[in-house]
Amino acid sequence: MAKGDFKSYLGLLRGFFAEYRTVLRQKSQRPPRLALNYNRAFLVILGLYPNRCLLAKHSNYKRCNRLLLLNSASLLLPIMFALHESTNVVDMGDDMAWMIGITLIVTKNLYFYWRANEIDEVIENLNYYESCFRPAQGFQPAAVETENVEIRRWQRLCYLIETTMWITLTSFMFVFNVAICVQPLFSDRDLPYHAVFPFGWHSSAEHPRSHMLIYIWQSLTSQFNLLSICQVDAVGIHSILHTALNLKILCLEMQKLGKLHLTDSEFHAEFRRIIQYHQHLISTVQKNNQLFHGSFIAQMIASFALISMSTFEAMAAASDPKVAAKFLIFMFVTFVQLSYWCLAGTLVSTQSMDVAQAAFELKDWHTKSIFIQRNILFMISRSQKPLLYEARPFPPFTLTTYSLILQQCYRILALLREAM
Repeated sequence: MAKGDFKSYLGLLRGFFAEYRTVLRQKSQRPPRLALNYNRAFLVILGLYPNRCLLAKHSNYKRCNRLLLLNSASLLLPIMFALHESTNVVDMGDDMAWMIGITLIVTKNLYFYWRANEIDEVIENLNYYESCFRPAQGFQPAAVETENVEIRRWQRLCYLIETTMWITLTSFMFVFNVAICVQPLFSDRDLPYHAVFPFGWHSSAEHPRSHMLIYIWQSLTSQFNLLSICQVDAVGIHSILHTALNLKILCLEMQKLGKLHLTDSEFHAEFRRIIQYHQHLISTVQKNNQLFHGSFIAQMIASFALISMSTFEAMAAASDPKVAAKFLIFMFVTFVQLSYWCLAGTLVSTQSMDVAQAAFELKDWHTKSIFIQRNILFMISRSQKPLLYEARPFPPFTLTTYSLILQQCYRILALLREAM
């Protein structure tokens, strides 16, 4: 699908719900494709995925992509210019929270502008089991049918989790943007985002027509930004989830190998393929850490800043329930985003350690030849070090890191309360 054109990506999205219902109803059904393909297709439709194939088939796609990136970033400047108009801590915190959020969105969109071709390779790498490993297996005896069913069950579960979360978060982004855009109707604000434009164009009293145009522009750009961050984050998080899925499948493949009655040469050939699969996953994690390094750092910094700031602002605005509720929603969104990242990273970390246990539990491996025993011990030894999604010098995406971030946010919050 990386070689598809705009129409093929559009057709993929049109057929999404039919495929989703099929997988949901038929429990033995193997998912037709990785859920990452839908996220990529959505980014293509948004104009944010200029890979080499699209650029070759659609000469104007890159120009549209640059205009959309420029428009997305231009939402930030008027908010920055309006920062000096803030008369209290709550208003300033509101402006700064939006500035951090928009900066994170623009940063991640730029990464996809620069790395679209490499992300295509990531998606292909994560489909290694279906494209390379399983087709080479040949005949599967009835003794391992339980593991085959289990593999399909995990593939289906991962597909449903990813697509359901994608549907839920995309729908929530529409609701969230509506809440942002209707705010001026119930408050003394003129625009969804506090902004300053030249010649007072943002004033509804002095320039009603320009104010209306700015209102519409902010609303549409805000919706575009929220949809883009939803899809961009889905690609990153679902890449991590697919890594965990592949590690689980690797363990099940070793269980299958232990049930087969093979000669030493046949066992060695099959175990060699499993080692290659494991090595492929290790190199995939390393490549992903390099590919998403800047995006991971931006995520860590933005999450830390937004959680600290939104919590503090919610407490500072306790006397105004509407304003406090807005910051609480902001805090909730950031919590969910960071939780999803860290939970996915923890699954990879724990599942990578289970590979050693699966290798150790191979039936009668100690009766095999010395060469096979050495290979098994090598795999056990290599699996002792967990695979981590991280952006050094920052800690990896795990629940331990999540706990540390919350602890630091609490300390900063206590410090700010004392300063008040």
